[in-house]
Amino acid sequence: MEIEFQITKDDYKTFNRLYFRNKFQKRIFIDIILPLFIGYGVSGNPFEWKYFIIGTIVSYLILLTAFYLIPYLISVSKIKKAISKDNGFFTKKKMSITDDGLQFNSEIRQTNYKWESIISIQSNSLFIYIMIADKRVILIPKKYFSSDNEAVNFLGIIQTAIIKVRGTTANYKKTKRPPYLLGILCLIPVIGAVVGIGLLLYGIFYYKDKWLIIIGALGPIITVGIFSLMIYDAKHNPDIDKAFIQTSQMQLNELMKDVEFYKMQYGIYPDSLEQITKNNQIVNIHDFLQIQKGRKNTKYNYKKVDNKYYLFSSGIDGIPNTADDLYPIIAKSDSGKFGLIKK
Repeated sequence: MEIEFQITKDDYKTFNRLYFRNKFQKRIFIDIILPLFIGYGVSGNPFEWKYFIIGTIVSYLILLTAFYLIPYLISVSKIKKAISKDNGFFTKKKMSITDDGLQFNSEIRQTNYKWESIISIQSNSLFIYIMIADKRVILIPKKYFSSDNEAVNFLGIIQTAIIKVRGTTANYKKTKRPPYLLGILCLIPVIGAVVGIGLLLYGIFYYKDKWLIIIGALGPIITVGIFSLMIYDAKHNPDIDKAFIQTSQMQLNELMKDVEFYKMQYGIYPDSLEQITKNNQIVNIHDFLQIQKGRKNTKYNYKKVDNKYYLFSSGIDGIPNTADDLYPIIAKSDSGKFGLIKK
């Protein structure tokens, strides 16, 4: 069988787009589900839609960049280098199948590839591409075949010859060096978790390489470890506690103003803090100090008593009605003007 064909720059551009698009489609479940899990992980407690959306989008972009954009740009760069080194890159060629392998003839040279040097042959909707042992890729546009059947027969002949020599076309995976260098990204929190999971899956299902599996597993472990240390430090560092106490105190002072303003509007104090948020969604009724400690009940304590009310934070220990409770600060001279009750 003989095939006469000629490759252009546009053919390589089209091939790269198709190749990486097909890779994305094969991994689409992971590429969509994984960012959703990461988005949920950074959404916080209580759940914040803003952080969920930002986390999902950022992790998706990181995934897209690490596994598609960067490999695509590397592939384009390699093709440019190959073109610059070979002045016959785009000349018309005639490919013949021989007993020993494939023979390519052009006006400039004749090139022979033995079956042992051909790793695999694959196809997509527009191209048949042959992987050579020196990592070169030979493209043959399907438009140069007289029919789809001829293209299928060509694929079958090459695959059969490769299998006779190699035993399987899948050995190509083992000849490619696993992307160990991407493991450097595993040192970066969040980004490292995304890249690490990707490397872990590649190591298990594609390369079957124990070192790539170990490097990939380190990505999520490092991220979890760093965030665990940060959370532990945030919960036990007295300086951080002081900062959150100050934040809660300022919030309480503002929240009291909102409660008093509600009284001015409706003539009575609200039955709950949620009533205030119905007309003013900017009002924050959640205690930063309790959120920082990871407690279930994060709302400020509020209770209406006749025409007065209790309003306070449960403090560092998270237990209401103890010595470390925080109350809104008001001047003694103004205490009679408001309905706040302090214990």
